[in-house]
Amino acid sequence: MKTDYDQKIVEKILQFVPLEEKRVLEIGCGNGRITSLLVGKAKKLIAIDPDAKSIIEAQEKITGADFQTGYGENLEFPDRCFDTVIFTLSLHHQNGKTAITEACRVLKDNGCILIIEPVNSGEVEQIFSLVRNENQETLDAQEAIKGSDLKLEYSEIFDAKWIFENKEGLCGSLFDYYKMPFDNNIAAQIIKKLGAKAEKSPIILIDTMLIQLLKKP
Repeated sequence: MKTDYDQKIVEKILQFVPLEEKRVLEIGCGNGRITSLLVGKAKKLIAIDPDAKSIIEAQEKITGADFQTGYGENLEFPDRCFDTVIFTLSLHHQNGKTAITEACRVLKDNGCILIIEPVNSGEVEQIFSLVRNENQETLDAQEAIKGSDLKLEYSEIFDAKWIFENKEGLCGSLFDYYKMPFDNNIAAQIIKKLGAKAEKSPIILIDTMLIQLLKKP
């Protein structure tokens, strides 16, 4: 499996907001794949994730960022201490309303929040949902944004590519991605959903994401 997903996300982050001389908090960093591409771009980069194993993995392989185990709904930072808060495909994995409230608390008055979220109608998202369906959580995250006091400055839909050698590689990669045992019934559903693409080599899927720039009113 190959993807330009991380690079595309970082390109959009840097396009939307300059990070130079900024204190930046990334919420939902996982094992630091995206964080590693942001290293050196900000004055201070702190990245948090609730998965302690992922944080240890990030700490072992990436320098230049401060990785900490933490939860977006309960940030252990003082008020108004960050210039930029970034949710990297993580808002829908938590209570969006609480996480946005916490992000606002730690954000400086002239700071901004960047939220990157999957778009349910995207090709990758439709295939991935057969393994783990997060469609409702994604919709709930958008409702949390709409219900917040934040001002939406700008938003944009953008794409990335996932490339799989063949249908067997695709199915295996998805179960590995979600750390789930292989399921023949779900694999059959994935192949059916792929249609004619299932017989192609390589198989290229389009990942559709939404980036939103928000500020305090």
